[in-house]
Amino acid sequence: MNNFTHATEASCRQAASMFFTTTMAVIGIAALIGNTLVILIVCKTLSLQTSTNCYYVNVAVSDFLSSLATIPLYLTHEIITSNGSLLQGSVATFGCKVGVFIRMVSAITSVLNLVLIAVDRFIAIVYPLKATLITRKIRIASLISTWLISMAYCIPMFQYFKVEEVDQETSCQFVWNRFALRIYYSTGLVVFELLPLIAIVVLYSRIMGALRKRLRVNTECSLRCTNTQQNRNKQNQNIMMIFKSIVVMLFIWFSLFLFYLVLKITYPDLLVKDRCKWTLGITYFVVPHLSTATNPVILFSFSSNFRKALKKDCSLLFGKVVSCFKTGDTVRRRTNETL
Repeated sequence: MNNFTHATEASCRQAASMFFTTTMAVIGIAALIGNTLVILIVCKTLSLQTSTNCYYVNVAVSDFLSSLATIPLYLTHEIITSNGSLLQGSVATFGCKVGVFIRMVSAITSVLNLVLIAVDRFIAIVYPLKATLITRKIRIASLISTWLISMAYCIPMFQYFKVEEVDQETSCQFVWNRFALRIYYSTGLVVFELLPLIAIVVLYSRIMGALRKRLRVNTECSLRCTNTQQNRNKQNQNIMMIFKSIVVMLFIWFSLFLFYLVLKITYPDLLVKDRCKWTLGITYFVVPHLSTATNPVILFSFSSNFRKALKKDCSLLFGKVVSCFKTGDTVRRRTNETL
């Protein structure tokens, strides 16, 4: 009976390991490529170098770092193999601390940047005459402050996260007393999840209300409006779709984080007792890792400007590759003719 149970558990662990490793690799590659494209496209395209897109670039940078930091954190958990962490000793401790710290800093920075995007769009759309009051220095200071606030909150994580073996299971644990953990996680949930979600929902509601009024004014736009006005209406509709997508994404992220927090507080040993690691893999790795690839998908799906810039850059890159091959073939033909 014990041999059967051990064999079943081993096969379950192996299936979970293959699933999570493949899923994490696919999401990680998508996040790295997508966020890199967002950064490069904004840096190369002058028309996309707006105040709002600067915040999106900051989100892309944080998501890029988060996707990289997840790799050493994933390797420190006994989820790939049942023989312990793939990283051992001081390397495992360093990977645990740095992975958790960078991932949480990046996640909080992304949330704070989404709030800044909402504030920026709120002022530009609802109070356009006051948009000039937000200078370049204010934007730079706000971007830097998102990183400083995030790092200040995550200092205890860098201090108290360690690789520990509990019930013969190796994992990266927050080694702090239970009361302090409850206060710490509850504060983070309220300050960096609940309040930003409320602020974004309120600001986007006002923004969408203003955009709907503008769209109602142009109900007969298909007959009388100029191309510029029609393009502006399409952009407003795209903005509304982006806002809705961001609100839905934040609400899902908040719900999952709340669910994970409740599990940690109510059943602190649940992740250890889950021998197949499905709970750990989904709540602690897959879902947070998936959020790092969401921003590029939203931008390229709903922003026509980002899609046009992406097509233009891809066509130029493809043209250069084709011309490079043609040049190589021409050189080879001339060499053969000479010989």
